[in-house]
Amino acid sequence: MTLCTDMTQENSESNFERPRGCRRRGRRRSVPRALLALPLLAVLCAACGGPPERDWTSRSGLLSLFPEDSRLSDQVGDAYDRGGLDEAMQVFREAHCEREPPPYYRVAPQRLTGAQLEKSADEVIEAGFAYGGRPRFGVTAPVDWSADPHDDRSWRFWLNSLEPLDDVLAAHAETGSYRYLEFAESVGRDWIRQHSLSDRSNPFAWYDMAVGLRALKLAYLTDAAARREETSSQALAELLWGCWEHGWQLAQERNFNDATNHGIYQSAGLLGLARSWPELRGASTWEGLAEERLARMFGKSFSEEGVHLEHSPGYHLAMLRLLAAMLESGLSDDPALRSLRSQAEEALAWLVAPGGGLPLLGDTDLHRVAREEVGFPTSEIAPELAYVLTKGEHGVPPPHTYRVFPTAGYAVFRGRWPAPGDDWADLPYLILAAGFHSRTHKHADDLTFEWWDAGHSIIVDSGRFGYYYDDPRRIYCESTRAHNTVEIDGRDYSRRRSEAFGSALRSWGEGDGLSFVSAAVERAGGISQERTLVWKPGRWLVVLDELQSEGPHDYTQWFHFHPTLDLGLTGQLATIELDESRALYVRPLAPASSLRAETVRGDEEPRMQGWTSLRHRTMEPSYALGYSARGTNVVFAALLYVGPSPPEQPRKAEQVRVDPHRIRIAWQGQSRTEGFVLERGVEQATIRSLDAGSQEGAPDS
Repeated sequence: MTLCTDMTQENSESNFERPRGCRRRGRRRSVPRALLALPLLAVLCAACGGPPERDWTSRSGLLSLFPEDSRLSDQVGDAYDRGGLDEAMQVFREAHCEREPPPYYRVAPQRLTGAQLEKSADEVIEAGFAYGGRPRFGVTAPVDWSADPHDDRSWRFWLNSLEPLDDVLAAHAETGSYRYLEFAESVGRDWIRQHSLSDRSNPFAWYDMAVGLRALKLAYLTDAAARREETSSQALAELLWGCWEHGWQLAQERNFNDATNHGIYQSAGLLGLARSWPELRGASTWEGLAEERLARMFGKSFSEEGVHLEHSPGYHLAMLRLLAAMLESGLSDDPALRSLRSQAEEALAWLVAPGGGLPLLGDTDLHRVAREEVGFPTSEIAPELAYVLTKGEHGVPPPHTYRVFPTAGYAVFRGRWPAPGDDWADLPYLILAAGFHSRTHKHADDLTFEWWDAGHSIIVDSGRFGYYYDDPRRIYCESTRAHNTVEIDGRDYSRRRSEAFGSALRSWGEGDGLSFVSAAVERAGGISQERTLVWKPGRWLVVLDELQSEGPHDYTQWFHFHPTLDLGLTGQLATIELDESRALYVRPLAPASSLRAETVRGDEEPRMQGWTSLRHRTMEPSYALGYSARGTNVVFAALLYVGPSPPEQPRKAEQVRVDPHRIRIAWQGQSRTEGFVLERGVEQATIRSLDAGSQEGAPDS
């Protein structure tokens, strides 16, 4: 099992960021840097009271693991004087085993139980580590922990996180079978023997997040080994050293990554070690330090509405899973974290799209959310999320059909809440992403959106591809042109932290069967950008972009369609056949004589365009539609219309009016006037629908 549960084969690596300070071409220079850093590391360790040289079996080496003035240290020392390592470890075992055995603190709610769990553990023992659809890799000691058979950073990361032992240790916790413990002990000891704190030749060995994940496994493994009399004194001493080294590494402030969610995993690992091994030197401070860090990291990683702030629904799910697992296993009992879990569950109910997946916003892969991922049904979850994940079998739906998260920058609209037994895949859904809080997992995608309607995933975002920063496919997925937004002068939006604007949301609401949301960004160089989405579920979506600047610029309004959709372009009208009776028509409505339309699919030259990454390290060709214009005051008003025939242009140019106080857009659809009027120059924006029989529907004189 991997952290991202059903992202295992498709997504997986949960916030695998490049280490801070590394450059894009850092891989080729990583070994020389590591070698150059060794003398400095030794000096730092000595100056900070760092770990002594490893000494598994001597009296001084063993006693260095315990506080000098502790009773246990005196008892172990006296026992060593009487009978050497064996008697010293026996005294230690007896003292340690007076405590209740700690649970196995996992980083995700356990998805496999019973026979399924044992089968998974057996496959690891017999066939090796499986990740991302790759061939299994044998992990019988000795293991080549620096192996890179697939040129895959994520694979190396998970291997060195001791991910292969996750189900093995869980199977031991459930069955008590020595077979699982014996295998885990040999693998854990092998990793410890091959990696001292001063050896950085394997760049993924002491990678911050990997240390936290591995610490949780070593904490449980070492405790289980200590409680088994057959475990040799040498083996137990090695495992204890491994636990202490991980605790020391995690506790150092300079090693703590508080810029991303890696710090949460580091804190969880440190807390697991402190709870499992309070006898170790320094453990008395580890627990408080880890709890403070966890509270701080979760507090700043989520908005006041309970939305994770790393710009990716996939990471909202990952952090919620971690939070649920920590609370359910007893690793944390913080009331504030329990409250946050409830908020995050309510938010996830809105982020889950039709079909049970997640929008591909930010670093998110195609992933169907399973109820077990958040602990249901073994634990109680927010009723809104239970309703979504069980398709109405449990829980209750939210009372409204839209939810806006003003601080996080998401606006989510649903056409309806299906009843039990309804086809949830046919649920109309619209989500706008208008947040920029940090560099973490942030694409150059300001004001992008995704849209489901008429039983189809229609407008999709680029996806993640993977954390291979020099790869043109990753570079493309992060680019502005890969998203459903406006590209300016062929460049990407800035992602400098100094230009983070928080949330760009300005107004939103419903009325007359319509939903709307507006967001605005002021860009460097005097460019102002405002986007308004107006939606009539099952019928049409208008995407209005207003661009103003002091000097002329080139603007392109991009739309990216799901790879399964086939698009044709005639003039400026794009068409996609949806079924036998309906098609999707895309027509620009704003008057622009110089407007240019183009479609691209699967292009690599002169630049990549027309691709979607649905899964880890995969790209699929998909249609991209662009409307381009140049000017100082440019307005794009694209109509995406579902019906048996295309909509017609407005009968009079005056039917499309956009000013600071009012937006009026109309067109001829199915022999009648359709459109809307959005009043926005007031405290509360309001919207009205146009039709042939209304006063607003009549042509202006």
